[in-house]
Amino acid sequence: MLTRCRYHYPAVTNNIEISVETYVHLATHPNIVGAKMSHGNVSRHLQVSLNPDIEHSHFHLYSGFGQQLFPIVSMGGAGVIDGLASFFPKTVVRLFKLSISLPLDENKLGEIRKLQFAVSSTEEMVAAYGIVGIREAIFRVLGMGNMEVGRLPLRGSMGHGEWEKWTEHVDRIQKIEDAL
Repeated sequence: MLTRCRYHYPAVTNNIEISVETYVHLATHPNIVGAKMSHGNVSRHLQVSLNPDIEHSHFHLYSGFGQQLFPIVSMGGAGVIDGLASFFPKTVVRLFKLSISLPLDENKLGEIRKLQFAVSSTEEMVAAYGIVGIREAIFRVLGMGNMEVGRLPLRGSMGHGEWEKWTEHVDRIQKIEDAL
């Protein structure tokens, strides 16, 4: 059986929005097992992830933004499929695991807040530079790949001096990553 997952990314589809009603309908199809929403409309995420007309054991909703990990997962979302996890995987995984570990005590909630802040503030770099920023971060953080090979428009770096603007955020999350 072939299964499919819908991907909703308005920024690259002329801002075409998929309605909540469409998600409810798609969720009834036996071969559609989930969707990924790559937009910042948390209300739309919640209206799908909490919708009583969707069988959530069959249809799983993901966000494309790590900035939304805790809010989305704590309200029924399945998780995030996020570029930041390609260079800071331990931090994103730790935040996810804490987000699904109910009940939350003050210690867990404090760690979630620290991790979500680090993820959210560094994720702004991914949002600003997209795949080019992810490639540069993988090169600089992990020492993998390079920034000069690839097809246009993905070749090159974020631009002269741009990486340095993110040092505070990258250093913060790097310390967390190293401790995990």
